[in-house]
Amino acid sequence: MYEPKISRDHQFRPDGPSAEGYWNDRQVAEDKFLGEVGMYGSGETVIQLAEESADGRYEVLKSWSQHTGMVTGDVA
Repeated sequence: MYEPKISRDHQFRPDGPSAEGYWNDRQVAEDKFLGEVGMYGSGETVIQLAEESADGRYEVLKSWSQHTGMVTGDVA
């Protein structure tokens, strides 16, 4: 049975360094996502939570930026 991975991507600034994390447990990924928003949510930071589909692509479930706040989907 296929089990999707959930990823969290933290982009510190446009075209700058980023940090990624991957989990099989969605609740753990959600907790990590919210923790990143709490710790690093300022400036030009963009934090995304995405789910891997069966074809290996990722769909952004929710995003956060200081400009938009928490949104469903991608802030871009």
